Amino acid sequence: MSTDLLGRELTGPEERLLGVYASLKELCGEDLPPVAHANVRAALALMHNVVNSLALDYEHLTDYDC
Repeated sequence: MSTDLLGRELTGPEERLLGVYASLKELCGEDLPPVAHANVRAALALMHNVVNSLALDYEHLTDYDC
């Protein structure tokens, strides 16, 4: 993805933020110890707020099973 939801080119930091968000979504699907899984979910919720507020990505986390 090279543009945000408004059609603007992504900056380097925005691309990195999306990468962190994608990595957390992948980790959330892994078989982790309960404490690690809970903290990954918490971090994912925070990163969702970041990417959603910056119009980098839009999805409901309730649609994502982790």
